[in-house]
This record gives sequence, C-alpha cells and structure tokens, in this order.
Amino acid sequence: MMFVKFTTDSDKRLQHLFWVDGESQMNYKVFDDIVAFDATYRKNKYLCPLVIFSGVNHHNQTIVFATGLVSNETEETYVWLLEQFLEVMGGKAPSSVITDGDLAMKNAIRRVFPEAHHRLCAWHLLRNATSNVNVPEFHSYFKKCMFGDYSVGKFDEIWREMITKCGLENNNWVQDLYQKRKMWATALMRGKFFAGIRTTSRCEALHCHIGKFVHSRISLNDFVQQFQRCLTYFRFREVEADFESNYGEMVLQTTLRSIERSASRKFTNSIFYQFRDVLKKSSLTRVLDCHEMSTYSIYSVSKYRGSGKVWHVSCCLSPIELKCSCLKMESVGFPCEHIVTVLVFLDFDELPDCLVMSRWSKKAKDAIRGSYTDGSFYWDSQLVAKQANLHFLCKEIVEVAHRDDGDYNYLVELLTRELNNLKLKHRDVTVGENVESETVDEVIYDPEIIRTKGCGPSTTSGTEKIKRSCKGCGVPGHNRRSCKTCYTTYNKQKFHFTIFVTMYKLHQVTL
Repeated sequence: MMFVKFTTDSDKRLQHLFWVDGESQMNYKVFDDIVAFDATYRKNKYLCPLVIFSGVNHHNQTIVFATGLVSNETEETYVWLLEQFLEVMGGKAPSSVITDGDLAMKNAIRRVFPEAHHRLCAWHLLRNATSNVNVPEFHSYFKKCMFGDYSVGKFDEIWREMITKCGLENNNWVQDLYQKRKMWATALMRGKFFAGIRTTSRCEALHCHIGKFVHSRISLNDFVQQFQRCLTYFRFREVEADFESNYGEMVLQTTLRSIERSASRKFTNSIFYQFRDVLKKSSLTRVLDCHEMSTYSIYSVSKYRGSGKVWHVSCCLSPIELKCSCLKMESVGFPCEHIVTVLVFLDFDELPDCLVMSRWSKKAKDAIRGSYTDGSFYWDSQLVAKQANLHFLCKEIVEVAHRDDGDYNYLVELLTRELNNLKLKHRDVTVGENVESETVDEVIYDPEIIRTKGCGPSTTSGTEKIKRSCKGCGVPGHNRRSCKTCYTTYNKQKFHFTIFVTMYKLHQVTL
C-alpha cells in the first residue's frame, strides 16, 4: 500500500517528493475529519522544506498521514501536494484544516479542499497582532473576540467597541483580520469539528521530535529511514495507550457514578479524563424549565447563581438524541455540561451511544480491523500485544530449556508437532507476500541546495559579496600577511617589535 510520487526539473534533479505508507492510509480512513500541516526547515543537507500532514487519533495523540519534501513553497507546490494527498486517500478530503496562515497554503486549500473548514493558528495570530498593532488594550479585546463563547451579534458588538476604543478605524491589518473572522473567531466557527485544537502547536511539537532523528547534514536516503523510525515510535505510543484503555478499571471520582462508569467503558482514557471535568462542571448547572414539543422537548439550562445566560438543550427519547445550543458536542466530540445536566434531570443511568463520537471511543478502529489481511499488522494493538506475549514466552522457554538435552529434545518435538498442526489449521492464511511494485528506470539526481522562507532575507540583495581589502596596500582579495607588496614591511615591523619586547624583559630582570 506504499504510495510515492515525485517530480524532477529539466536537469533530472529531484524537485518534489511525496509518500504515504499503508498504516497512514488506514489511520486516515478513521480519523479523516481534521488535518493540520506545516513546513519545517533544515532537516536534510539539501535544505528542502519538510511538509507533514498530521491528525489526531482516538487517544488525542498526534499521528502522521503523509509527508512531502519540496524545493519551494509556492502555491502551485502546495496544490501539487494536496492533489497527491487527495489521490492516495481515495478522493476523501478532510472536513477541517488547520495551518499557520501562510498565503500559499491558504490559496492551495481553497483550490483543492473548497468544502473544508480552514482555521488559522491562534498563536500566530496573537504574535502578528503584537507586531502590527501597538495598542495594549487591543490584545485583551482580541483574545475575547477569538476565544469568547459569544453569539455572532455579541461578537460584532465587542469588535466595534474594540475598534472605537483603540482607534483602529484606518488600520489595514485589522480590517483584513475582520474579513477573515470565519477562520479564527470561535463565535463564527461554533459547530465545526476541530477536536478542540486551536493552534499548530502539535505540528511544532512533531517537528521538534523529528529533529531528534534527523539533522541538517543528513542525506535523503538516510532521512527517509530515520523518519520511518520516528513514525514507529509514535505508533508504539498508540499501542501502549490502547493497552492502558482496554485493561483495568478507572477510579470513579464524581457523584454521578453510573454515568461516569459508563463513559469510562466507552471513551479512551485520555478523552475520559476530559469528559470527567465536564461531569464535575455539571454539578454547577440546573434545569430552569421545559417546553414540550410534538416529538421532542427543549430544556433551558443555566449556571447556579450565574450571569443569567441560558442554554437550550433539545431532547428526543425515541430514538435518543440530544443537542445543545452551545454546539460543544459538534465542535469537540463529547457532550457538554448542559447535556449532562439534562441526562441527570431525566434520570439516565448511563451515557447514550449518540453522545459518544466513534473517533474518541475504544472501538474506533473496529471498522477497519480485518479489512487488510495481507497488509502490515503493526497498526492493530491487539495483534501486537499477542505477538509480544508469544515472543516473551518463547524467550523464557529458550532461557530455561536450552541447557538440558532432555528438555531441549522434548520441546523441539512438541513445538514442531504443534507448528505443523497450526499450519494445517490456518493453511489458507498467508503470513506475508512480496508485492510487485513499479520500478523507476530513469536516473534521478540529488536536488539542489535551495533557499527557504526560514532563511531570512539575503544579505547581498542580488549583488556580489563584498570582499575584504588588505590594510597595507588597499587591494581587495587578501590580507597583510598574504600580501606580496607589504609582506616585507610587515615582517620588519614584527621583528622590531620582538626585539623591543625582549630588551624590555631583560631590563626588568636587571633591575
């Protein structure tokens, strides 16, 4: 299932390289709702920018979907990368994309993923706000507009108040920021699933971790091998998290023990910890009244001794379906405290399945388990755990039985007999086969060392580098020591200085 695409320039030098392995393709089938990508630099000796498409698995861990090495960061380059990504993933585009706001990325996403919800990194926006607006009050207002859980009307009201108080009516950067408000304001992105992610910090952390495996002097061949080692480490973390979630019982800490126990059995551990905070907050909310409709009921929920803000939760009992006006369930993937308050009010003793998003559940990968019998099994934590257990038992047997001839002969006969029986039992199951793949007959040369966006502006500005001049004769290209004209003068001065120092030392000793 390995997918590789590349392009070359007119001199047959490698220009762009894109690859996806089989396990990443299988992960995307389950966790295709959100993708974040960013470029990092100085990871190979050709200085080719590394572009990584990443996502979030059911343990809220970062996973890698695809990787690309490019020679430039133009809009057409990103369009080519996204087109290859769309091709290998069967034409299935993500529903949400997060980037740092690069203009080339933004235009490419608009062309290739027109239906995706594009979110800009909050950290980059705050940093740009600091450099573009030198008004202290603006930053507190801007954070309110970005993170505040307001209605659209309330958002516009706060924005107009900020513009008036800070005197930013003629600031072009602020006006352009308002035009892009649907890409960063929580009030206008409510209900769009982003898994609770607001920044590209996951990408930065991933780049930092990859830096432990590769460096700026590594070749492309070694880079790919080391990068796969890094992926193996990330996938092993998922296996560990699967084991911890599937075995053992969580310690219950809230008063809503039945709902908490039900959630611990459905959510993975990392998501359950977040949901437990929601259970604790639900004790501070209450149901004010209920309006009965023909097929459903609408409950008004408010905080205890709160500011008077009311949320509306609609509930249908046949089939069970609950929705809240805050749209946290649609944005994050697990119910809010307002829905939990209604569940307690209706005396539910467990969490309904409609409130458990499959991508956060322990059974998230059941849909693809067994679909790829001929592929790699390292993505399946249960198979990995079984194989590791058998390896451990066999190692123990070897350590104990290899010293005694009787035990050795007995175990060899026993294992040989059992192996033959298993082969007969599973004779239709193939352990692995070599798959023929396309070979590249043409010669592809190494890429040129390029200049990336992260290098900063050029110091020469297209002109030749200024050469240093000799201090003796003033001719550029050499110094006094290598100058044939002033070499003799320099040596005479050095000789006279040495004699002076020697005579001075002798005079001090005489005194």
